[in-house]
Amino acid sequence: MFSWSRRLGFVVLIALALAACGGGGDAAGPPALPAPVEPAPGTVGDGRLDELIEWARASQNAPALAVVVVRHGQVAERGAVGLRSADATVHVTLDDQWHLGSITKSMTSTLAALLVEDGLITWDTRPIDVWPELANNIHPGFANATLKQFLSHSSGLKRDDDWSGAADGAAGTNMQKRRAWAARLLAEAPEFDAGTYSYSNIGYMVAGAMLETRAQIPYETLLTTRVFAPLGMTRSGFGAPGTRGLLDQPLGHYSRGNGFDPVPPGPGSDNFAAIAPAGLVHVTLNDFAAYLQAHLSGERGTPGLLTVASFHTLHTEVVSSYALGWSVSPELVQLGQPGLTHAGTNLRWFANTWFSPAADAGLLVVCNGGGDRGNAAVAALDLLMRRRIASSP
Repeated sequence: MFSWSRRLGFVVLIALALAACGGGGDAAGPPALPAPVEPAPGTVGDGRLDELIEWARASQNAPALAVVVVRHGQVAERGAVGLRSADATVHVTLDDQWHLGSITKSMTSTLAALLVEDGLITWDTRPIDVWPELANNIHPGFANATLKQFLSHSSGLKRDDDWSGAADGAAGTNMQKRRAWAARLLAEAPEFDAGTYSYSNIGYMVAGAMLETRAQIPYETLLTTRVFAPLGMTRSGFGAPGTRGLLDQPLGHYSRGNGFDPVPPGPGSDNFAAIAPAGLVHVTLNDFAAYLQAHLSGERGTPGLLTVASFHTLHTEVVSSYALGWSVSPELVQLGQPGLTHAGTNLRWFANTWFSPAADAGLLVVCNGGGDRGNAAVAALDLLMRRRIASSP
C-alpha cells in the first residue's frame, strides 16, 4: 500500500525543467529497455503523429500514449496509440478518457477565479472568513492564510495527509469530509512559514472546501457547471474512467520491471474522492483541448470563460515560479519560448501539459501508466512534440 504522498505524488519531469512537485515511481528504477531509434519530428499535420507516439510508447513498453496539440485557435492534431489494458488487445481510441492527476489544480484555480469574478470570494479570503465558527480552533499560523496562498502552495500547509476520516468509506458527503478535513488541518501548526513555497496537495483540498462553502454547492458540481459545461467538456469527470468489469476506457497501470499491471476502475483505482480539487479529473483529448485553448486565448488577450485580467492573474508567478495552478517557465525546452506547465500522476497514470502564448501553441501528453517509466514515455514524446511544433509554420 502506498503512503498518501506516493499515491498523489506530482512527479518531476526533470528533462523538461518543470517545477519540482514531488512524486512517486519505481524507487530503484526499472531495468533499461533497448532504445528504439528516435524518429524525425516532422511538422504538425504531416500524418506521422502515430509513428511518433508509438516510438515513445515502445521506448518504455507503456500500455498507451495519447497527445493533442492546439495551435492558432484550434486542434491541430491528436493521436492515441496502444492498449487500454496491458493484459488485453483492445486499442485506445481518439475519444477515450485520460486521468490528469495534478493538472486538476489549474482547473480548481480557474474555478476560484470564476467565483472571485462573481463576488462570492476574494483572493485574500481566509479560512476564518469562510468558517467563522472555527475562530477559536484555527492555529494562529493559519489565521491570515489566504485563498491565493493555498492555490500557490505558500500557505504553510504540509504536502499530504493520510486521514481515514476523509476515506471513501467514511461517513458523510465529500463536501462534509473536506470541511472536516480542513478544520482538522488548520488546527495544527503550519509546517512552513506563510509565503514559503512548498507543494501541498491538501492545500488545494482546503481551497476547494472554501470555494464550495461560499457557493454552497459541492466542488464537483461547481467544476462541472462553471468550467466543463461552458467549454463544452461534456465527457470530463472525476476519478479513474471506465466501468468496472468492462474495458470501455483505458485502465491505469502500476509500473513493474519492464511491464505494467492494470488497475480496474472502482475501489483502489484512485485517491480519496475528497481530494478531488488537487487531482482527480479525467478528460477526453477534445475536452482538454477546449480547456487549454481557453487559457491560451485568455493570455493572448481574448476573454472567454474569464476576463483577460483573471486569466492573467492565474498565469502570473506568485512564489518560486508557481502561479495559480501553473508553473511558470521563462523558456520551454526545445520550443525556445516562455510558457506555463503542469504535470500530474496518481502513480497509475501520467500526464503533462503546457501552453505558450508567444508560440500560440499548447499540448497535452497522457499515458495510462505511472511510475518512472510512465513519466519517461510522456517526457520523451513531449520533447519530440516541442521540436515538431517549433519546426512547423
